[in-house]
Amino acid sequence: MTQLSLEERIVTLLEAERAGVIAARGLLSLATDSAEKDLMALVLDGERESCQILGRTLLKMGTRGSGQVGDFAQKVMALEVPEERLRLLIKGQEWVVRKIDEAIQTRPGKEIVLPLTEIRYAHDINIGKCREYLE
Repeated sequence: MTQLSLEERIVTLLEAERAGVIAARGLLSLATDSAEKDLMALVLDGERESCQILGRTLLKMGTRGSGQVGDFAQKVMALEVPEERLRLLIKGQEWVVRKIDEAIQTRPGKEIVLPLTEIRYAHDINIGKCREYLE
């Protein structure tokens, strides 16, 4: 298994977060009640903010990233049942948390750890809110 560089890890996260924006926007458009709309708006805001943070982080590293978008949104929106879409969204948020933890384990400097920690915290909150909504 090839070790990814820190830059590659952050580029991958940005691609995933872009897909998260598209998925959250799609789920917001399908929301059927105010609680679901509020939840998806929260997730969408978090995904957008994560994209901005990761973009700024890459610029500090001297790169712009790939400009690509992951395929996660297509997978979410392909599901028919709203609860299944939300469960997959949670799994995507959990994946981001794992990937951030892996990136932090490479021991980058504080200028990388702090923004990644901010994104991780927002994802932890959104995971909890999504789980609460499913209950």
